[in-house]
Amino acid sequence: MSKQKTRSKHIDKSVILLFLVTFLISASALAYKYAKYTPCKEVVFSIKAKEYRQDELIKFKAITENANSWTWKFGDGSEVSTSEEALHIYKKPGEYTVKLTVNDICEKTEVITINEKLFILDSTKLPKFKIPNSIKVGETLTVNDETNNASTWEWRFGETAEVNSTAKTAKYAYKEAGLKTISLIVNGDLKHITEKRINVLPLEDEKDDINPITSTNRDIRDNIKANPLDDKTKSDNENAKKVVPLISKAQFERNLTLISKKKLTANVFSEYFCGDINKTIIANGKEVSFLVFCEKIRGRRLKVKQLNIYREKGSNCIKSIGIKHNKFGIF
Repeated sequence: MSKQKTRSKHIDKSVILLFLVTFLISASALAYKYAKYTPCKEVVFSIKAKEYRQDELIKFKAITENANSWTWKFGDGSEVSTSEEALHIYKKPGEYTVKLTVNDICEKTEVITINEKLFILDSTKLPKFKIPNSIKVGETLTVNDETNNASTWEWRFGETAEVNSTAKTAKYAYKEAGLKTISLIVNGDLKHITEKRINVLPLEDEKDDINPITSTNRDIRDNIKANPLDDKTKSDNENAKKVVPLISKAQFERNLTLISKKKLTANVFSEYFCGDINKTIIANGKEVSFLVFCEKIRGRRLKVKQLNIYREKGSNCIKSIGIKHNKFGIF
């Protein structure tokens, strides 16, 4: 019985000793933390950059009183920085949450938007070809690519949304008259595209032989009625500028959606573009011909976020459009 009491007392002393040791360690850690603690009123930092774009250097600087330590997290999974001033480069565009922790306690976060790298057009990569100023409907147009180191070609002649030829030397015969845009992409480089315009002339109508009036009979001459006003009105009507019907934004978007579902082609817009459906447009901030855009959205789930239509005064011809939509591929 006495042995059991002795063992119980020994266990009680061990528990008390462990508690005291734990308390002393915690108290020491708290005292050390308190001794090292420096209050910070407000965490402030600045962000400076020439361009908020991918692959561009961005400078972060902490502006906080009584700061002894800094921890930067840039929101892209990169290593943290522990300097008062930090330099960082984002590799991809997007929104990132930057977090600065001062003195291991005070924190500040800020969202920064990084845009895509600025595209600089390299004129040496632009396709090279020559075309005449005009050609008649039905005549065969022959064009030859003169670009160095080209291995693939995509020719479009402005009448359809599809690629019309994939050969270095292409041939095409126009079916309709009007101002057409010929475009060429080589080596699949959609950012470097050359566009040239050609005037497609209609076929000349056969002229009927006109037999002059040789009779001097007064009755015949009296029966010929001259009406200069009618002639002037007819001439004015012929010279009047053609006005195309307006297409609403809603209908324009519906047609684009149907093109993306492969139920329509770009030719559905031909009337509204006054026959030139290969005009340059702006899609998600990038220049691209309308025909190329229509081809690239085929088979995609297109969702239009914003659409602006720019028309020519008087004729209502669409000069260009600006469109923002869900991103896919090069768009």
